[in-house]
Amino acid sequence: MRKTGRPVMGIFLFLLLAAPLCAQGEFWGELKAGPYGVGFRVTYQSDTARSYDADYPSPGKPQTKKPRPILVALWYPAPPDQGKAMVHRDYFRVLTLDSGAPEFAPRLRKFTHDQAALYMLGKEFDELSAEDRGRYDGLLATPVFAVLNAPAAEGRFPVVIYHPGLGGTYEDNAVACEFLASHGYVVVSSAYQPADSSELSIDGDLETSFADLAFLLRYAAALPFVDPDKVAAIGHSYGAQAVLGWRAQPGSPLDAVVFLDSALEYAGFDAPQFTRLKAAVERNPKSSTPILLFADRSRHPRFETFDPYLKFAPRYDAGTPPLEHNAFVSQGAIVKDDEVRRRYEAVCDLALKFLDGYVRGDAEAIKALHGENLRYRAPAPAPPTGAQLARLYRTETLANAQSMMKAADAEALIGAASILFDDDEKKQAVDLLKSAARLLPRSAAVAEALATALQQTGDLPAARSAYEKALSLLAGDDMLTEVEKAQLRQSIEEALKK
Repeated sequence: MRKTGRPVMGIFLFLLLAAPLCAQGEFWGELKAGPYGVGFRVTYQSDTARSYDADYPSPGKPQTKKPRPILVALWYPAPPDQGKAMVHRDYFRVLTLDSGAPEFAPRLRKFTHDQAALYMLGKEFDELSAEDRGRYDGLLATPVFAVLNAPAAEGRFPVVIYHPGLGGTYEDNAVACEFLASHGYVVVSSAYQPADSSELSIDGDLETSFADLAFLLRYAAALPFVDPDKVAAIGHSYGAQAVLGWRAQPGSPLDAVVFLDSALEYAGFDAPQFTRLKAAVERNPKSSTPILLFADRSRHPRFETFDPYLKFAPRYDAGTPPLEHNAFVSQGAIVKDDEVRRRYEAVCDLALKFLDGYVRGDAEAIKALHGENLRYRAPAPAPPTGAQLARLYRTETLANAQSMMKAADAEALIGAASILFDDDEKKQAVDLLKSAARLLPRSAAVAEALATALQQTGDLPAARSAYEKALSLLAGDDMLTEVEKAQLRQSIEEALKK
């Protein structure tokens, strides 16, 4: 009987000893709150554009596809002293308070609760000893800096979309989310669950992440306390990779990106696991969205791997003192020693300065950022756009226009020719494309655009020759995706049949 009683007494004593520490807000450490309190709320939305089987069937049972459930978790500025603060356990409990996803929510709550144990204690929840469970209960009883469903503060605030990494959960960086909200940001996170509802752990599918990120931003932009013209994203591990890819999407809304230990800086873009991400980022190497990159300097990050893709953006490389991969988020940092926690808090402080500088346009914040131990890489001059090239081609000497064309890519050159062609300046458009073909002799897209222009101006023999040239260049054109190559091939083959 005594043996069975001792673990219970040990747990009881642990909770008694832990209570004073929890009351002091242990998770925040030395971080300084901003002028706002923090509200927190959760809701579920349905993405009717995508299907999902939230009640995953047993083997042999047919699936009934339903709209994809989207968890929307919001930390936001609130007036101070709006009620009793949540405890960390409430971040799991709230997942089943909203009835918007009755099949999905209980599964997500259990998954999130169990994954937090893995991040905090390094063990699967089912493998925790009685002593471990006592410690875990103490951590979950810790008050956090958020009040459930508090009213929002007056005003409109910038929005930050957060994306966790593989195996991460929506609240795995709750301290940073609360911290930013106290300084006047609305932070949005989600589960980013796989399209296949057989599991809940983030699986690294970029298209799923891009669609979820866009959905979250549309939802947040409609909130009365959000300024939809000021948007940033923060990602950890795979989540950092996802927001980098989102940054490169056409029409990206992002004003700034914070990158938390993505793994790219150690392995490089040419590693096989990053093939799809590399293709996504190569779609828009001209993006000028500022970025702050964090990595553990003791693991010798190769920040130069980003050079070809970030050269037109203000960029800060932050090599931190030793931090384990999961200590870049609060669940992995709060259980470590004081030294590690101070390093995590320094990451939060730098991220705030960066966002204040580039999202809010605070010159003093940028000045303070340049006073930190960071490597700043100034952006290269942006290449000319199609509209700029068309204007130059009309107004400058041929030599000046061609000098500017050398700095342009295929997309801009084709765009300039299209503008000239639409304005009935067909000869100038053809001349520009001939110059472009000499500047970019391996571009199938330029050759195809020239062929189309020649065809439309009646020079059919030259058009056929240019189409055949474009067809021969397709396989080796590294600037086109496989989908784009297939589409261009179909277009060329149809033109050659005429």
